[in-house]
Amino acid sequence: MKVVLITVLGFVLALMARGKELDKAKAEFAAQDKLLNVTYQDLEKSIPEYVFARVQEDQRKWIDHRDYMSTWDSKRLKKKPEDDPDYWTSAALMTESRITWMKAWKGAGAPSPRGTPGKWDGVYWDGYAGELRIVERNGKLYFSLAVVRGPTFHSGICDGQAEVNGSMARFSVRYSPDEAPMWLTFLNNRRGDERIEVIGENTGFFHGTRAYFEGHYLRVRALNAKDLKELLKAVPEDKTGEE
Repeated sequence: MKVVLITVLGFVLALMARGKELDKAKAEFAAQDKLLNVTYQDLEKSIPEYVFARVQEDQRKWIDHRDYMSTWDSKRLKKKPEDDPDYWTSAALMTESRITWMKAWKGAGAPSPRGTPGKWDGVYWDGYAGELRIVERNGKLYFSLAVVRGPTFHSGICDGQAEVNGSMARFSVRYSPDEAPMWLTFLNNRRGDERIEVIGENTGFFHGTRAYFEGHYLRVRALNAKDLKELLKAVPEDKTGEE
């Protein structure tokens, strides 16, 4: 009898702990979701209408993406997402990242504050776990492009030196004599919203089956010393263009 009581008590305590974990995860998501809505409403008042229309379009797409990503594991394990703390935690973390991306839109559509060279320089996100780090030196773009796509985390990475021609740059490499060359094309601010559009061709060698590099990348922060060191590691010190 004593063993049965201990077993039942342990089960009850586990349920209580799980309930507290669920409540905490729900509360964190609610806080992040509220902040996202405030940021979104503030952005509507802060940027040109045509730019906000693009944010609005992408936001609808992203909400579906967040729900798909956050519920995928729960459904795979035959859990109800609304009763799974991991669902709410995942949704909260994705929302927190989205807030950073959304805040970066402030100033988009206005004349770029960045000079030349340097109009490319920065860390850019596409809002779907794609990050582009890029710096311009002596007519070349030194870049690192990394992505993690989908609930199964198919990843990809490519870095190199791209040739620049005005607001366009292109990187090309042939990884096999029997294959067509791989191209990455970078289009800077072609739509007037300060984003870099990345177009890829024959990129499969550099990423997993369901990963991709294509997208519109928004500048979320400046490059720091670590970024610059990593991007310019192949450049002789006297040719970086730095003082």
